[in-house]
Amino acid sequence: MANVLGWLVSRGNNTEAFVVSSEETFDVIIVGAGCLGVATAYYLQKNSPDKKILLVERTLAAGQANTAMSAAAVRNMFASSTNQLLTDTSIKYFEYVQEELGYDLFFEKTGYLWLLGEEQFNHESVKVWMERMKKSGISHKVYNKEELKAMIPNLNVDFAGDEEAELMNLHEVSYGLFGADCGVLDPTRLVEYYFEEFTKISHVKPRFGVNVEKLLLEADPKLDLPGEPYAWQKKKVNGVVTDKGTIRADVVVLATGTWTNALLDPIGIDSLTKGKKRQLFVIHAEDKEDLQALLDVKGFNELGSIPFTILPSAGVYFRPQLQERGFWIGCGDKVGRAYKYIQNDEDMVPESSYYENSMYPVLSKYFPAFLGARPVNSWAGGYNYSPDRIPFVYLECGVLVVNGASGSGIMKADAMGRIADALYRGEAEAELYGGKKIPSNTLSIKDRDVEVESV
Repeated sequence: MANVLGWLVSRGNNTEAFVVSSEETFDVIIVGAGCLGVATAYYLQKNSPDKKILLVERTLAAGQANTAMSAAAVRNMFASSTNQLLTDTSIKYFEYVQEELGYDLFFEKTGYLWLLGEEQFNHESVKVWMERMKKSGISHKVYNKEELKAMIPNLNVDFAGDEEAELMNLHEVSYGLFGADCGVLDPTRLVEYYFEEFTKISHVKPRFGVNVEKLLLEADPKLDLPGEPYAWQKKKVNGVVTDKGTIRADVVVLATGTWTNALLDPIGIDSLTKGKKRQLFVIHAEDKEDLQALLDVKGFNELGSIPFTILPSAGVYFRPQLQERGFWIGCGDKVGRAYKYIQNDEDMVPESSYYENSMYPVLSKYFPAFLGARPVNSWAGGYNYSPDRIPFVYLECGVLVVNGASGSGIMKADAMGRIADALYRGEAEAELYGGKKIPSNTLSIKDRDVEVESV
């Protein structure tokens, strides 16, 4: 038999080795300190108290990347029963943290209000959506046009004779679908809660300002052959290479959102996710009576405020911001907004022309109170989308991937952190808040068992 391995060793003089002067070793490295990263860190450390778990983040504090740029709205009103379970249990846990533990997340049950046209409301997908919510016990209520007009006097429900509205393809408002158990919170406070709880029980100080450049993929077991791993060898990620040096671990958790592909692609793992830019623009109501009246609409919640509201056309929505006495305006545009395989710095810059040309015309048609309103602040970030709009949590070759939350990472963070922990510990099921259980491999790629999300 030919001595193939001996031939490989003999070629070693022609191979450059990557040399690191010193390497640290941990049980787990968690890359990314956004909402998914800190929630995962907390549950891993809580349920594996003897493990050395290192949290690393490229920014200078937890929750300063895409988590901080989100609208931070939370809802359990999804069409997929999987998303319903992930969000409903997470939201209930947030309530527990705020009401029972006394940690203020600034969680406000403003509710969620979808404004829908006649054709939209009667579409089969909406019927399925409501049927699944009813089956799952998700609270929701339907308002008709007359009820909406009475509750929200500034709402324009009729575009008869409006040529601009016709040109803009705007749907008239015929119904409202409302969820009372939904609302908004402060993303920074949510991250701080999980981060503080993690650091209380962690054996290792988190490290900020550390950029992970690549995953350390090695042969398993290592044969110390030049250039390994080869195609015929088993492979495992045994750590990360950073701008501060190499750090080793038995498992590497990637909670890196729209940057995940930059780390997985080079080692041949397809995350099946793509990023898309999202932007928010702040409008103050304090100097405009019509906007103040809109903000203080009564009848939907105990706060006496307008709900988080999604318009029937163009994906435009607004979040009431009660502390600032104003609104955050966003848009979930689809065709026309490019997907990005890897997020770059350009994606973090808001476009004033986008508000002026795409969002403002739609917003002011439905709510004339916004006529003349101009943003006083704005920011942008990225959503990490999966093909079916259900998140991914899976373990492959030593990498535990927690991503693909599809724009709803905050509202799924608690459940995803618990599922990641169950996978790490080899548990067949993850127990979510309230005692509900889900198979740990439900959100994996290979054994995926979910319904496609349509909302």
